[in-house]
Amino acid sequence: MVSDEIVTAIDIGTTKVCTIVGSKFGNRSIQVLGYSVVKSAGLRKGVVSDMEAIEQAVRESVESVEEKTGYQVNSAFVGVTGTHIQFRNRYEKLRIENRHGVVTADDVAHAPHRLSATIDDPGRTIIHASTTSYTLDGESGIRNPIGMHSKEIGVETHWVTGSDEEVERLTRAVEAAGVEVRSLVMEPLGSGLAALTYEERELGAVIVDIGGGTTDIVAFKNGRPYYTGVIPVGGYQFTNDISLSFSSPFEAAEAIKVEHASAEFQSASVGEYVSVPVIGRDNELKVSRLEICQIVRERALELAQMIKVKLDSERIGHSEDSILVLTGGASNLPGFAEVLEKCTGVEVRQGEPTVRGSLPDELKDPAYTTGIGILLWGLTEYVHEETDSLAQKMRASSPDGVGQRGAVSSDVESSGLLERLKRRIGALAPASALQRKGGINGSQHTP
Repeated sequence: MVSDEIVTAIDIGTTKVCTIVGSKFGNRSIQVLGYSVVKSAGLRKGVVSDMEAIEQAVRESVESVEEKTGYQVNSAFVGVTGTHIQFRNRYEKLRIENRHGVVTADDVAHAPHRLSATIDDPGRTIIHASTTSYTLDGESGIRNPIGMHSKEIGVETHWVTGSDEEVERLTRAVEAAGVEVRSLVMEPLGSGLAALTYEERELGAVIVDIGGGTTDIVAFKNGRPYYTGVIPVGGYQFTNDISLSFSSPFEAAEAIKVEHASAEFQSASVGEYVSVPVIGRDNELKVSRLEICQIVRERALELAQMIKVKLDSERIGHSEDSILVLTGGASNLPGFAEVLEKCTGVEVRQGEPTVRGSLPDELKDPAYTTGIGILLWGLTEYVHEETDSLAQKMRASSPDGVGQRGAVSSDVESSGLLERLKRRIGALAPASALQRKGGINGSQHTP
C-alpha cells in the first residue's frame, strides 16, 4: 500500500538535472511515480557557475515530471556536492539532564543539536550531522546507549558543511524555478543509501560516486558515514581530454568516450580506428582506438591515484571486509573498476540503485543512483530528524534561547527564517490536514 508521503528529489549535476517524484510504502520500499532528465550546464566541478542555467534546467525538469505524474511540485530534496564541501569528526561530552541519570531516547535524538551550539565555523553551513557512536564510563563504541545509566556520555559525530556562499547560490537558483528547497542532501550519502547493502554499510564500505564534474567519496562503518570527501575530477575531464587531443567538439568527444573509450587496452584491437570530427575541418580524422584508450587510461590512473590518496589519508578501506562501490554516470567507463582495484588493493564492484520497491528500468543505472538515493533519504531518513531540528530551531529563536546559525538541519537558513519554519511545520502536519489544504508534503495532485 502506497503511503500519503509523496516527495520530490532533484539531482543537479554538471551535465544533467534529474527530477524524481516518489512515495514510500512498507518500511523502506519506494515507488517512483515519475522522473525527468534534462541537460544542464550550470555547475562546474560541483560549484555553481551559472544560476540562470540551473534555474532553467530545474524548471524544465520539474514541469516535465509534473506533466507526467499529474502532481504539482512545490518543494524538493536537492543534492549538493562540490569542492566547497568539508567534513569533520568530533568527540564531545554531554551531561545527562534527567535526575535519574538514565540515557533516554530524547538525549540521543537531541545530542547533535546540543553539540551544534559549540561549533564556531564562520562562513560554513551545516548540511548533515550524524552520530557515529557513544562512550559511557570509559567504554567506547556503544551504538545505542538508551536505557544505560550515566551522568555523562561521550558522543562521536560526523559533520558535513558547505560554503555559505555556494549553498546560498544553489538554493536561490532552485527556488527561482518555483521550488522550495526542503532539505539539502550530500549526494554520495544518497548514493550510499541506494547502492550499498545493509551488511556493506555495517562492515565498512566506501561509495565512490563519479559524476560529471566531481568524484564524491563517503565511507560507512557500523551503518553510519564517518568520512566525506570530494575530488574535482569527473567524467567531464575524460571527455575534455579527448576533445583537446583531437580538436574535436565536446559533444562529439562525449559520444566517442561513451562508444569507444576504455581504461584497459585489452578491449581495443590494433587495427581498429574511430572517425573523429575536427573543428574547422570538413573531413573527419581517423584515430586508432588504442590512442583514445591511452588518453582515457592516463586520466583513469590519475583519478584512481587521487582516490587512493584520500583513502590512505584516513586509513579507509584497510580492513579485510572493506569494499569500494563505484557509482555515478562516469563510473560506467569500461575498465575503470579494474584500474581502481589494482591501484587501491581493495575489492571494487559496480553499484546501481538496489532499493526495494518499484523502479523504472531506465533508472536502474549507476547514473541515477544519486537521484534515487536522495529520494530514499527524503522518504526514510528526513522526517525523524526534521521533527527534532524544528524543535531545536524554535528554542533557539525564542527570546530566552540562544540563537545559533548552524543549528543542525540540512536545509538552508536564508531570509525569512520564521516564515520558512511555519511552512515546514505545516509540511509535518498529519496527511489529512494537508489534504484538506490541497497539498501532500510538497506535491499536490492536479485534477
